[in-house]
Amino acid sequence: PMLSDWTNYGGWEAAGAKDALTRATGLWQQALRDYEEPALDPTIREALDAYVARRKEEIGSDEP
Repeated sequence: PMLSDWTNYGGWEAAGAKDALTRATGLWQQALRDYEEPALDPTIREALDAYVARRKEEIGSDEP
């Protein structure tokens, strides 16, 4: 429904004749512009960063 355009052909053409791909591109680009990273408790962020660092060390660089 977000991508459909129910206007008649003349109205659609007058509004720029945007097809579904063009409308979809505009929607995802707007979503990226509007995105705000949610707040994360600093303690949780530190724990996640430590976990990722530990796992990278455990896995090593030779693994695919």
